[in-house]
Amino acid sequence: MIDNKIIICDLDGCLIDSAWIWEVIKLQKFEKNIVFDFFNRNANAEANNIDLVLYKYLCFKASGGYKIHFLTARSEEIEIQTINFIQEKTGLLFGKEFTISFRPFNDFSSAAESKKIRLEQMIANGKNIILAIDDDEEIIDMYKTKGIPTLQWKIGYIPACVALEFGGNLSLLINKNEPVSLN
Repeated sequence: MIDNKIIICDLDGCLIDSAWIWEVIKLQKFEKNIVFDFFNRNANAEANNIDLVLYKYLCFKASGGYKIHFLTARSEEIEIQTINFIQEKTGLLFGKEFTISFRPFNDFSSAAESKKIRLEQMIANGKNIILAIDDDEEIIDMYKTKGIPTLQWKIGYIPACVALEFGGNLSLLINKNEPVSLN
């Protein structure tokens, strides 16, 4: 087991494809006070899919002993629902195969600032973060300023460095019928 080596991963736009929520918000032109309520009510909807390639990549890393920590801009208001959603959609177990950090209920800062505060707490607590995965360039840049290697993830695309890590043999990541195991 690789002691205390953590891979940070974002949820929305990375592991969870919830982009439709923001499209609806944009189309409906919701007022600011409605936006996050709408997001929170739909963030764990059955219509949200898991990016199977990223999921398999995370399982591959976890099978090598790395710990997975989801650092999300989601509010702690939907903490239990989000943990249940991840467990139901992936089979990963909270506390055993992943940990997660949510935006405090009263935190209205940008996603990058909210994540930065919690990242700094992790670093202060001696966590050894070896990789951070996110879809947002501003957040990727924030990780880089902390000297953390990054992987910018876009749902539907496999980054070149991931392809190289698998020696170009991506069948383990893209074969939908192949079961994933952490054992």
